[in-house]
Amino acid sequence: MTNRLSKYLFTSTAIAVASATALGAMAQAAPAPEPTPTGVMASAAWPTKYCDPAGHTSRDSQIATTLNGQLTGKLQNAMTAYRTSCARIIIKALRDRGLPERAAVIAVTTAIVESTLMNITEKVDHTSLGLFQQQDGWGSAENRLDATWTTNRFWNELELFYPNGSWQSGSIGPICQKVQRSAYPDRYQVEVADAQRIVNALWDVATPAPQPARGPLWDRIRWAGGSWATSASEVDGNTSLGDTAAATIPNGNMYAFNVVRGAGVWYRGRTAAGDWSASATQIDTNANISAVAAAGAPDGKLHVFSVVPNSGVWHRSRAVNGTWSTSTHVDSNPYTTDISAAALPNGTVSLVTVVPGSGVWARARTAAGAWAASATQIDTNKYVSAVAASALSDNTLHVFNVVPGSGIWTRARTAAGAWAASATQIDGNDSIIEVSAATLPDDTMHVSATVPGSGIWDRTRTTSGAWTNATQIDTNKDVFATYTAALPNSTLHVGALINVT
Repeated sequence: MTNRLSKYLFTSTAIAVASATALGAMAQAAPAPEPTPTGVMASAAWPTKYCDPAGHTSRDSQIATTLNGQLTGKLQNAMTAYRTSCARIIIKALRDRGLPERAAVIAVTTAIVESTLMNITEKVDHTSLGLFQQQDGWGSAENRLDATWTTNRFWNELELFYPNGSWQSGSIGPICQKVQRSAYPDRYQVEVADAQRIVNALWDVATPAPQPARGPLWDRIRWAGGSWATSASEVDGNTSLGDTAAATIPNGNMYAFNVVRGAGVWYRGRTAAGDWSASATQIDTNANISAVAAAGAPDGKLHVFSVVPNSGVWHRSRAVNGTWSTSTHVDSNPYTTDISAAALPNGTVSLVTVVPGSGVWARARTAAGAWAASATQIDTNKYVSAVAASALSDNTLHVFNVVPGSGIWTRARTAAGAWAASATQIDGNDSIIEVSAATLPDDTMHVSATVPGSGIWDRTRTTSGAWTNATQIDTNKDVFATYTAALPNSTLHVGALINVT
């Protein structure tokens, strides 16, 4: 995505923490960090980098929701999955040193005040960067933006002032101030209680690191008459599948695309007669791919999109004769986490991406194959975590955003290209983690929502634009990702990945 964030790419490096003595000499000359702009909204305006290279998890989202009912300071009602992941990495770095919870409370208190638990990539105040707003004398920009390195650097500095464990007693606020040398020393102590609550919530989560969800793919059919199959069928038994997407083409064939963790993207085809291929075919060998999206165009071509963390989105197409193209880089925003794609009746293809801290962006490909030079920001909600898209026969595009703690919100684009001024909430379930969507030939649109512990729920948009109540279509509590695909014969397929970790 060629937006303002794309210039802030830094690559994490391995930590090489020097001894306290060696760091001491450098630390004495290091300029004191200055406070970032006051308040959550001020810090949230700055571009950020992930604290966890793997991104935030569904558990981070759940913990953030819980903490939002507990915190009373600067982060009151402002915890997000991203901020939670940053706190988790800080805590893990200190746990890995064999330090107790109090050490984590000190570090988290400091990061709340300095950055509101955000790994800020822009030099907001003088040369300050990162979670602890460390200036140039503390280390390279690359290191200061590595959440583990910068936490260890903070702690090495602290031990110069509080050797032999002397930090284990006394008020925490003054300890933070001693290290940071802030012009606002009173800001730390008031955040200690919230830091303790955050540490309490994450101490056992911080290590070992959360395992990414993975599991086999199952498919359930909704018949043209509106009834659902009584059971789902296993499509792919590979227990390493990490994300899924599906696309259909006019001849009635359907294709399921799956990210195999560490092994790229694989797909299986289903004929119009209902036969799935016996084995999967690999179409992309990039082991770092984290998410996939797919769309089938009116001309019978398939379009597949892959997210490569720290690289952006890559596109690959399959011609009607079955030949796959090479992969093309279509969006360079390194922070993209989730994607969806929709093919419109007019032959255009829309790619929709989620950039945490920045919202939702859209980029279009013309029927002739030309991509827009830049992406358009269509939603500024920085908390959006997942997205889906589907089009109607009149070439309107509907985008569905998951906002943790708030449910699913939709925004539409007219055939002329104008986006609605605001989003509309269609599902208030605050536990939804994933969404997928598809439109049947009669222009009814189905949205599938994944609710941990509850399964998959289907909600329909009628041709008049009214939304129905949600219906539970799968009770498997371990579903973590879905696809929704509509066939020309008016049957609907909902796929589900079942977590086995």
